[in-house]
Amino acid sequence: MKNLGLSFLAFAVLSVPVHSETLGLTDVTPSALEQAKIPAVSKPAPVPPVIPPGVTIAVYATDEEFTFDSDAEEALDARIEALKAAGITTLGGRVAKKENRKYTFAVDYIPTVKQGAQLPPAALVETYKSGAGYWSSSDNEEAMNACSANFSGAGVTVLGAYAYKNGKDNTFAVDYLVKNALRPSPEYDVQFNRYTGGKFTFESEAEEAVEGYTAVFKRAGVTVTRGKAVKRSDGDYSVQLEYPVRTNKSGPRPAFSVSRYNNRETFTFDSDALAAARERMALFSGAGVPAVHGFAVKNGRDHSFTVDFIVRNIYQQGGTVPSAAVQTYQAQELFTFDSEAKAAMEEKAEAFGAAGLTVVGSAVTGSLRNYTYSLDYITKAQVPAPPAF
Repeated sequence: MKNLGLSFLAFAVLSVPVHSETLGLTDVTPSALEQAKIPAVSKPAPVPPVIPPGVTIAVYATDEEFTFDSDAEEALDARIEALKAAGITTLGGRVAKKENRKYTFAVDYIPTVKQGAQLPPAALVETYKSGAGYWSSSDNEEAMNACSANFSGAGVTVLGAYAYKNGKDNTFAVDYLVKNALRPSPEYDVQFNRYTGGKFTFESEAEEAVEGYTAVFKRAGVTVTRGKAVKRSDGDYSVQLEYPVRTNKSGPRPAFSVSRYNNRETFTFDSDALAAARERMALFSGAGVPAVHGFAVKNGRDHSFTVDFIVRNIYQQGGTVPSAAVQTYQAQELFTFDSEAKAAMEEKAEAFGAAGLTVVGSAVTGSLRNYTYSLDYITKAQVPAPPAF
């Protein structure tokens, strides 16, 4: 009985009419071919850029406007090439029409870079501000030009110098580039910075100056992605440059800094103090410590002087060590007369010089039977570090 049921089931299955569209050899007729469904030719799907898991995509936008979309396309292509030259991975861009019927563009990019790949430079723009005040604008300009030349002489990339008012006096500042000594990291962040410098009466003058400023950045290894003229609050114009750099979570670590030495000697006239400052600047530079600016300062009714100099920053566990500093040696002896203290001071200074220590300042202090002296001398860190400027 069981076998009979199975036979009936097999017969029922084989007897079911077939409604398939599959054609047999005897069915291939012109009418059959017309009724057959022929699948469309498949096209390969577009392959998107390969993006590592967890990577964020950022958008580089611009405030530039173009009358024609073709001009915007051309500018887009040029900007993508500039970003690639700076070591940034781009993912294409697009032109968009604005409400004012102008065109602009945007670029998608990866805002991080891996260690070992082409990297944007690690650079900082720093500003040195003079501590001196000059009544005469011509004296201020002379000091500004000398200071800028001293920075350049030390191998520092100077971007520009400018004079400004500080109360009733004239003073100046110097903008310069310095390497950012980032801690080694598997991955760095990309950051777009802007530098604004120069002062021009006409916008056309600022536009013409963009190329020169861009060349200065380029010589320092920093790629400028865009430069333009911008209007200042005083009605004049400046140059503004956009440049990408790499950073990380350790924060800025400039490769060098400017330190200040305040001398304690006194002079009746400021001209004598200024002459002494220039003399000590030569001593600093002769000791391998570049001096950038020396100026006279008021010291009661008298005058003294200050010397600003460049030091490398040596970053190590526990803190930052400057490559050079000025230390003070205080004599332990007491002298009856100041002339005795002065003679002993000069003898000690000669001993320091013989030992390779550069003395940049000295002073006799005290009163009758209690005179003493001190020496200021340059000392250098023992930790080796490559030149940073």
